[in-house]
Amino acid sequence: MDLPLDLAPMLHAIAHPARIQIIMHLAKYDECQAGGISENLPLAKSTVSEHLNKLKEVGLIYSTAEQNYLLYSLNQEKYERLVDLFSDFKLLVEGSMANQSECACK
Repeated sequence: MDLPLDLAPMLHAIAHPARIQIIMHLAKYDECQAGGISENLPLAKSTVSEHLNKLKEVGLIYSTAEQNYLLYSLNQEKYERLVDLFSDFKLLVEGSMANQSECACK
């Protein structure tokens, strides 16, 4: 089983505590404005905007235009893909651990 190359960028995107907070916030709501996110988290609006863009780059969230602002939502399909990929990664590592041998590079 080979892991697709999109696991690493998604893991990198969620590796920041602020982005984890944003994902957790968006998981609670259908849609949120960036301002609403920054009001509910201890993060400045500019910080939230920067992290929203990183999460959008990897597809974990998406936005829809509503009048003069954007509404952000968790991309549930991409989230499930991340969970599945990480589960596959876990199985690969555990399979390798079960077949450990001496390292040839000693």
